[in-house]
Amino acid sequence: MAKEYRTFVYQDNAQGRAEMGADIARLGNEGWTISSKEVTQQGWDFGKTCCLGVIFFPLALLGKKENVIQVIFEREKTETKEGKKPTGKE
Repeated sequence: MAKEYRTFVYQDNAQGRAEMGADIARLGNEGWTISSKEVTQQGWDFGKTCCLGVIFFPLALLGKKENVIQVIFEREKTETKEGKKPTGKE
């Protein structure tokens, strides 16, 4: 059977982790399982890094962006009782 996937991205902070936990519980009740979960670094914010670096060079290290958590959910594709795939127009 074919699978369907959904991808969500959350900030790596207390609020983002709380949102992620709520979505995991909600989607788990709908039959979704976690396929992949990874923390990704977002690199440097150019404008913030330059401004802080002009003021005092070591402050440029504070220009780093926050990490994000990417979660991919998967489940088997659902079919209607007639055996057809749902079209969303019903």
